[in-house]
Amino acid sequence: MASAQDAYHLESIGTEHLMDASVFVPFAVVRLRGDGDSAEAALRVELRGLLDFDDQVRTIRIIWSGNSIPTTRPAVSDRVITEWAACGIACVLVVAYTSLRLLSVAAYGDRFDYWLGDGQKDYGLEISGTVAGDLELRHRVKVNQLLANPYGIDGYVAVVAFGMRTAIFSFHRSQEPPE
Repeated sequence: MASAQDAYHLESIGTEHLMDASVFVPFAVVRLRGDGDSAEAALRVELRGLLDFDDQVRTIRIIWSGNSIPTTRPAVSDRVITEWAACGIACVLVVAYTSLRLLSVAAYGDRFDYWLGDGQKDYGLEISGTVAGDLELRHRVKVNQLLANPYGIDGYVAVVAFGMRTAIFSFHRSQEPPE
């Protein structure tokens, strides 16, 4: 779990989960660096409804090595870069603020992106990213999507606005009304 001095080494997502999330690292670096040349970025994170944290705003420093900085532009669209970067950030937030880990990719129609678990209980994780846009609206849409899952399970939503360097990471019980 993250301490008062929240910091996370981005490359660690490749080993902290039960699936190899390292594929997301270069995309997260591209979005977090922007046009700069730094090896770290501060992200403002709104924690909402988490089991281990009260609602609060925290800042997490995400640090990466020079080896993770792509030397050429990824061969995918800007939308894919942003979505995969958001997946990388979600992997960081899960480790930093829960005792859960990514277990597997969800199936088409599950209404969320990944399965999370702690060996006792499983949860869904819905992720979305944007460079610019209404983060609150995107969060509401993704919460409603998660709550419509066919399993009736609880889950988490992680949405990231890279242009604002802000994320919302929230927990939702399946029986709560849609937003």
